[in-house]
Amino acid sequence: MKGGIKMSDVIDSVAIANEWLEKINNQSNFIPLDGNKIRFNTPFVDPFGDQISLLITSNHNSTYTVSDQGYTIWNIESRGTNLTKNGSVRLKLIQSILNTNRASLGSNYDIYKTTASRQEVAQIINDILDSVIKISDLAFGSRNNARGMFKDDVLDYITENNKQFSFDIGFSVKGKSNLAYDLDFVFHQKIKDTKWTKLYTSLNKNVSEMVMGIWLDTELYRQNNPGNDISFNVLVKGLDDRSVQFKDSLIQHNINVVSFDDKDDFKSNFAIA
Repeated sequence: MKGGIKMSDVIDSVAIANEWLEKINNQSNFIPLDGNKIRFNTPFVDPFGDQISLLITSNHNSTYTVSDQGYTIWNIESRGTNLTKNGSVRLKLIQSILNTNRASLGSNYDIYKTTASRQEVAQIINDILDSVIKISDLAFGSRNNARGMFKDDVLDYITENNKQFSFDIGFSVKGKSNLAYDLDFVFHQKIKDTKWTKLYTSLNKNVSEMVMGIWLDTELYRQNNPGNDISFNVLVKGLDDRSVQFKDSLIQHNINVVSFDDKDDFKSNFAIA
């Protein structure tokens, strides 16, 4: 026992990281379909319990494309939620998600991204997977969320109360895997206090595992910047009974979860101290 803390209470980050990576590896597989196509079955599922799969294609012009083949939007719309009506808020929201990851929407509503570099394929897999998970969240999004952009709501609020908040936008970090992760906001409560923040419309199993992966993959970055007190925060519109189990799990791994609807909680976590 050291400093009043039992050694059994100390979180073994290396063990957690290895267990998480082993789990992801065991639940993922790449299946060659022909000479120029590979199906990647990811360890993630959509809101309806279907496994998320991506198609990796080596094109004739020496480029590579990663696509969901239109399944994400088709699956949501086939269950009664219209995402693709011209001029609709939902379609604008989808385009905003894709723009963040520099991905595209095809004529058949396939979510895809193309690169001329073989070395960038892993990164665009990550970008398309992130887009698919965020767009899948729209299946359970409330009408209030559908009326506007969650990120715009947050940005409007902290801009209107700019004397209370210090923040940066447009920041990204690179993990040990060389994947780059875009952060929606970086808040500073104190001079050397750095609060990485990613926004999600809801908190579920997919989001929790994705966030855990980002946090573990960026461990080396944090170690190389010891002068900053870096924390990872997940900002969601609101929390319900279904979200609590995922919030508790992330908190156990030192990842904070904040509800934007709870303005007192939001301020206590992000306002200038």
